[in-house]
Amino acid sequence: MHSHLVSVIIPVFNGASFLVEAVDSIQKSNFRDFEILLINDGSTDNSKMLCKILEEKYANLRFFDFEKNQGLGRVLNFALKEARGNYICRLNQDDHMLPHRMARQVEFLESHPEVVAVGSHITHFFDDGTKEILKYLETDEEIKKVWHIVGSFSDPSVMYRRDVAIRVGGYEQSFWPVDDTHMWYKMGMEGKLANIQEPLVEVRWHDKAGSVYYFREMAWQIYRVRRWAHHNVSKSPLWVQLFWIIQLAAGMILTPKMNWKVYRLIKKLTTHGIAEKR
Repeated sequence: MHSHLVSVIIPVFNGASFLVEAVDSIQKSNFRDFEILLINDGSTDNSKMLCKILEEKYANLRFFDFEKNQGLGRVLNFALKEARGNYICRLNQDDHMLPHRMARQVEFLESHPEVVAVGSHITHFFDDGTKEILKYLETDEEIKKVWHIVGSFSDPSVMYRRDVAIRVGGYEQSFWPVDDTHMWYKMGMEGKLANIQEPLVEVRWHDKAGSVYYFREMAWQIYRVRRWAHHNVSKSPLWVQLFWIIQLAAGMILTPKMNWKVYRLIKKLTTHGIAEKR
């Protein structure tokens, strides 16, 4: 059995509209020592059929199928066990990775053994053809200075060490749909986090994207995971805890698009402010 250096994991749930584009973007990578794991999580569209076609087309792609929906955290934990790579590379079913993404992140992790997970900037692209770059902080010190306020990573941009993810217990389904945020806290306690300062992934913004469709559930769970971090990672000052409550209230009252607009503004100001102090 060949052991690949990188395992690209794509959970699939009713993702037929864009799945082929996502897989094609991986296959165009200029880094070749990888496998792709597609895990269909009880889709009701023709995702399962597409996954089978892609498995027949590509020798480096493996397909797994759950007849009934298991939940993202459970699917990702299943993929962690099945993966043959030293590094796990995440991508969503409706996004694209740039051809040099894996090469840049593998090179970074190989030359920075203290780093357990590395992300990057992302490019949001919209149905009307417009694009927007969302930036993430570069160093572990910068990330952890504000990780109780803004996210450390954009999940589909992250590559991480499989052995560390397994050691910390993988994903926790009870924190879905922010089980990735919980994971970064746990991995960040094991080693350093970092972001490459260029966009390596294109993230599609559309009404059925998980971050839009499940936004109110996300608002509640991000509050829960921040409270968990307060008790298990590091204490947050009162003003930060008040910010969580305001953020939760906004998530329940405002539209997802308005919430994301405000969040991107907060993230831009926070990232710019810290970057200016370098």
